[in-house]
Amino acid sequence: MKNLTYILMSLCMVALTGCGMTDVWKDWENEGMMNEERLRPSEVKELLCSADGWKMTYENTTFYFQFTKDGAVASDSDESILESATEADYYFDFNGEKVVLLKMSNEGMMKYLKQNQENTFVITDYSDSKITATGKTYGKTMILLPVTTAELQQAKENKRLAIIAYRKEQALDLLKSELNNGVFRKESSAFMAHYLIVCDEEDHWNVKVSAIVGGVVKHMEYPMTIDTTGDEDAVLTFSNNVTIDGITLNKFYYNYLSGEIRTNNASVVCDTRKASDIVAWYTAGSWKTHVVDQNEIHGDFKGVFHAGVEFDDRTPRNLVACPWNGMGSYIGIKPSVTANDETGRIFIQWGEIYDLLGWNNNPADYAIVERDYEKFLSFCSSNEGLYWTYDDDNKMVYVLSATGEQWFRMKQ
Repeated sequence: MKNLTYILMSLCMVALTGCGMTDVWKDWENEGMMNEERLRPSEVKELLCSADGWKMTYENTTFYFQFTKDGAVASDSDESILESATEADYYFDFNGEKVVLLKMSNEGMMKYLKQNQENTFVITDYSDSKITATGKTYGKTMILLPVTTAELQQAKENKRLAIIAYRKEQALDLLKSELNNGVFRKESSAFMAHYLIVCDEEDHWNVKVSAIVGGVVKHMEYPMTIDTTGDEDAVLTFSNNVTIDGITLNKFYYNYLSGEIRTNNASVVCDTRKASDIVAWYTAGSWKTHVVDQNEIHGDFKGVFHAGVEFDDRTPRNLVACPWNGMGSYIGIKPSVTANDETGRIFIQWGEIYDLLGWNNNPADYAIVERDYEKFLSFCSSNEGLYWTYDDDNKMVYVLSATGEQWFRMKQ
């Protein structure tokens, strides 16, 4: 049976080649003719996986790697890069007899270098005690040496203590800036409220919570105390309990090691994505048309729309409105959207209004939309800005006034 299979495959290859198609064996015809002493990817993989780990000093930083036989590599660094370990996939290729290429799906910890990041090791020599390579892009030397589990654990502990010490020192500044606002979500990812942490010049801390209560946005502000004496977390304690949708919480914890914020209620998750992240999502190609939900909206906007209103996915983006029900003009208004990460607010400026499909180009239709939708359009372009937040599946977006009571929801 094996002989018959081989004959059939050979006949198929001859037939394909005779028809002018590429010879499928061509890429491999020279491999069998290579010298027995050539460098082999399989040998490099076996070597990498047989050691507890490997280290490499590159760009004045020591990197650590642990390879598994199923193609995964964990990478970490010494204390010069205060970021947590990363995971990647790796695979091999060869370039003639004297070079094996080790490639990672990303740069691993090397992505945090300011320059000369590499994801491909050009290996030219290897033994049980040393792998010699250069970076494919920049050609710098890359020497990998085996390390024991004990050495890896010690390096990991040194890194952990360094991260904690640094983040503990930086905690107050981070909580006043990069981590000062976000969203409370339920474990299901459902939106609960926006929060903003504020510290004034006299070092008084407050938290402002903005939630939809009884059909309007309610802004609640509470003094807080902050304690950074612990070895694991900075603790921010509210002066009063905050209850949202029947769920109560009264503390933030900022974890020095992970850099993450959580609450004292396990059912409430803190989402610290920035306003600029939301604007990037809205302006990028991944945005899908979202329709304003006329049942989930502030009372000021109920009954004012003639038909559906959309934040659509055309390029450039448009707010799409119709001056009446049924077929007719589709009016587009071009929004310019910007973000202020310090306050968590998003700002819209309305641009050109026009007939989206070019059928009527009727100024009277533009006037109807601008007149009847005036409250909604003014709200969207408020000088005070808006809080935008989306559920993790990106299909539901809540837009809240940052200072007033108006809001609306739109859904994909």
